[in-house]
Amino acid sequence: MANYLSQILLVPFLVSALFLYTNAQTEINRSLNIAIQDMQKARYFTFVMLVKMVSTKIPPNTTFFMPNDRMLSAAVIPENQVLDFILLHSIPSPMLYKDLLNLPNRTILPSSQTNYLFKTVHRDDGKFYINNAELVAQDVCNNESSYRCHGISTVFRWPMHEKAPAGAACQSPHIVASPPAPMPSSPPTSMISPAPSPEIGTDDGPQKSATTDIQRRRLFVYCLVSSWLVFSTVI
Repeated sequence: MANYLSQILLVPFLVSALFLYTNAQTEINRSLNIAIQDMQKARYFTFVMLVKMVSTKIPPNTTFFMPNDRMLSAAVIPENQVLDFILLHSIPSPMLYKDLLNLPNRTILPSSQTNYLFKTVHRDDGKFYINNAELVAQDVCNNESSYRCHGISTVFRWPMHEKAPAGAACQSPHIVASPPAPMPSSPPTSMISPAPSPEIGTDDGPQKSATTDIQRRRLFVYCLVSSWLVFSTVI
């Protein structure tokens, strides 16, 4: 009898937890859809297509750095590496352009992709860079969304010191093309482009992946159910 009563008492808690999770997921979807509409208005159609392919895996409160369609048309992105590509072009924090400008010069920011960092660079001519990419379109996504979006001038490359995922070649056009054949007296030419200059450097390093709100809610529900099952067994 006691076991039956404990199971009855457990039902409202499960329903409440499920309701909270569903509401949170709905809000995330609504916020991302608003950001996608803003991207489309700014004509970042290829980036929108990539985001839609992995929309359920993108955490909220993300800032996207978006190459334009011309740049993305030269990048080779395998279907199983789309999420990695999006994470490589985002940071796990919503940052407006003014927030980026307020950062000290050469600030290091973690990307959403593990083992890849961004460096911000304020140039004397007023231009703002994230690694080797100039920020060419600011605040594409409006404030009604928890996502922030900025257009950039090139595609970020995979970290050179690490092996990119199998089949991945998220590279800018000049990396895709083969270099000219070297003269006989010259040393062999590397297929990898030289590292960017210190002024606009590509920096990377270890970084802990951010736990999303969805994962926390799932963990909460799991712990709640487990505790009640233990309680009912004891009774």
